[in-house]
Amino acid sequence: MSYNIQNIEPDRLSILLKVGMRLAAERNLDRLLDMIIEETTAVMNAERSSLFLIDGDTGEMWAKIAQGVDVVEIRFPVGVGIAGTVGKTGEIINIPDAYADPRFNPEFDKKTGYRTRSILCVPLQNIVGEVIGAIQVLNKKAGMFGKDDEALLTALAAQASVAIDNADLYKKLNELNLSLESKVKERTSELVRANERLSALNKELEEITITDSLTQVFNRQYFMDRIKQEVKRSHRYGTHVSLLMLDIDYFKKVNDTYGHQAGDSVLAGVAGLIKNGLRDTDLFARYGGEEFCLLAMAMDQAGAELLAERLRKKVESAEFVSGGNRLKVTVSIGVSAWLPEIKENFEELVRRADSALYSAKQEGRNRISSSPRTGSGLRST
Repeated sequence: MSYNIQNIEPDRLSILLKVGMRLAAERNLDRLLDMIIEETTAVMNAERSSLFLIDGDTGEMWAKIAQGVDVVEIRFPVGVGIAGTVGKTGEIINIPDAYADPRFNPEFDKKTGYRTRSILCVPLQNIVGEVIGAIQVLNKKAGMFGKDDEALLTALAAQASVAIDNADLYKKLNELNLSLESKVKERTSELVRANERLSALNKELEEITITDSLTQVFNRQYFMDRIKQEVKRSHRYGTHVSLLMLDIDYFKKVNDTYGHQAGDSVLAGVAGLIKNGLRDTDLFARYGGEEFCLLAMAMDQAGAELLAERLRKKVESAEFVSGGNRLKVTVSIGVSAWLPEIKENFEELVRRADSALYSAKQEGRNRISSSPRTGSGLRST
């Protein structure tokens, strides 16, 4: 598969090289496929990505992982739909309006409840040039997919293909699929074992979908789902729950001075440090970038303020080592607690904590600030 590297911007090219090293180092099938999807979505600035492989024995394409979709496997004939067409022709397809293209199959949106707007799909080719599948990204978050995106996704597809070949994943995947299908047909007991394997895989995939891959804490989507539930529970039963929003101060300086690898080490280190100091009932997640969120169950605002100050001091006194450098960072923390006036409006709880965080940063950072127990102003701590 050929692509013009000159069409890729220098900053995206740097990211591409790092992604390639991560993929090349991974040998586990499930983790590699999940990593390809995750990295593709992030690098391409897309809402969703899917990875399709061709089953040479059946002539079908199937998606082992489709991000945000509640199915483990989707199968369809090669030549059907956008990915199927790419799998058959080996050509890049870039569609600004999916529903205006007759090759797009709207049944996928009906099954998933998702609304596809734009599509960029490129082929996966092995080292001898055979098309073994396709990588597809949907709905660029800003604008439409352009020529630079085509070059970048083609380069990503080339790296993914090499990683799959090096681990002999495609061959093993076909062997596993054929073995499972044969055993299911032969014995009822094999069907039970196959179902057990599928259950274990579903559990593993569920863990992957709710965990941030870098910091190994919960991701934002899972956190937002849970905070909705907890605020609803507080409104129904009058129980306490508090929200802490944490931001690493001057994190950009770490990346600019020591590099993104050091920044990743700091993010993972801060996350691990805070996670290890929490109760089993507390819910800790990466909110985005260098920002984290903590939902403290059965804790009022006074208790949350004490917890925030303890975590702030803990981070302030810690050192994080990366590439021989000893790095120290601080955090600013905004605190809010559920109040009856909030009712089931979890977004208001988040807004208050975020406003308190903004106040803490405005007042000099490395401190905590709390939302008022009533009213809309801020009270510094």
